[in-house]
Amino acid sequence: MKKERKYKFITGILSVLLILALGFSAFQYFEDYSMGDRAEREELLAVAMWEISKEDSGVDRNKIQGIQVLKAKSGVYPLNYDVAVNMNDGRQLLYSWTDKSKTEVWRSN
Repeated sequence: MKKERKYKFITGILSVLLILALGFSAFQYFEDYSMGDRAEREELLAVAMWEISKEDSGVDRNKIQGIQVLKAKSGVYPLNYDVAVNMNDGRQLLYSWTDKSKTEVWRSN
C-alpha cells in the first residue's frame, strides 16, 4: 500500500512539473518567436547585412565574431530592434532603423 501511494505521489509531482515546463516553453515561444517578430528581425538583419557588406561601411568583415538581433523591452515599433555586430576586439556595432517607415538603417556607434 505504501509503495503504491509513494509512486502515485511521485507520478503526480512529475506530471505537474511536465505541465509547468510545457506551459513555460509555450510562453517563451509566443513571447520571443512569434511569426511577426521573426519577420521583423529577419528584415532588419537582411538590410543590416547588406549595409555591412558595402565596401565603404568601415567594418572589417574578417574581424566579426558574431551577429545577433536584439529586441528592446521598450521603444517604438520598429525602432526597438537592433542588429548587434560583435567584433573580435570587444567592440559592438549596433544597426537600427532610421525611421518608422524603415527606409534605411544606420549605425548608432
